[in-house]
Amino acid sequence: MVVQQGSAMAAGSTDSAKKLSPALGVLREPTLHFLAVAAAALLVQRLVVGDARTIELGPALEADLQRRYHDQMGRAATSQEAADIIANWKNEEVLYREALRQGLDRDDPAVRNLLVGKMRERLLLQTPLGEPSPAELQQFLELHRTDYESPLLYEHEYVAFPKREPGGERLRAKYERELRAGATPASLGLRSTVANVNRERIEQEFGPAVADQIQSLPVGQWHELETNDRLLLVRLNGIQGGLAAPELLHEQLRAGWKARKAQQILERATQLVARRYRFKEESR
Repeated sequence: MVVQQGSAMAAGSTDSAKKLSPALGVLREPTLHFLAVAAAALLVQRLVVGDARTIELGPALEADLQRRYHDQMGRAATSQEAADIIANWKNEEVLYREALRQGLDRDDPAVRNLLVGKMRERLLLQTPLGEPSPAELQQFLELHRTDYESPLLYEHEYVAFPKREPGGERLRAKYERELRAGATPASLGLRSTVANVNRERIEQEFGPAVADQIQSLPVGQWHELETNDRLLLVRLNGIQGGLAAPELLHEQLRAGWKARKAQQILERATQLVARRYRFKEESR
């Protein structure tokens, strides 16, 4: 009788084990393990960090909102205005976070460019630009001279006489004395040509040798020059272009140096940020 009861108990245990086997098998599945870990991680995140959709509004933020209102309006907000300020901030914050959640910051080029610009400003603020030394400004000018030097233009006036005309040199000398004394070509009945051109144009008109002479003339005086076929009276009225006046040039170089320095700092800072990310390009 005892033997039979023991046999019955053993059989019952065997049946229970058979019934539990499928359940134990499920518990061993990797998928269930993954889901359990994910659920635990989500619970920990909620407990430690909080719900991602929970927006905190503390006393410091409220005080900052009140201060902004005071700065803009020149007075403190009333109780109703303070409540409206908080309500408006809540509405804007909700819409802002929802826009981020929906990826509008990535889909809208204007928003994307704005955020990129803000990030660049923040990166630049991390490293002071400093001030350039005189040697650095001189080196910067040597490297970028064409950016600060405009082409030279020579404003000049001339009267031409045929070189083979009898008495041409004597006539030119006579007119030179009168012009130096204060007469004008028009008052002497002379036809003059006024030009404001670069050296290349002068060289095309008179040749290299005369071009060298004209650009070296003292300003405001008539001088005798000549080409192969013409006797000339030339007056250099002024030179335009080149580098700016020293004080203005200094400010231009300083601004250019700082812009270049900021670009270099931004490039290095951007590379440091880029190291935190990796690009996964899909095969085409």
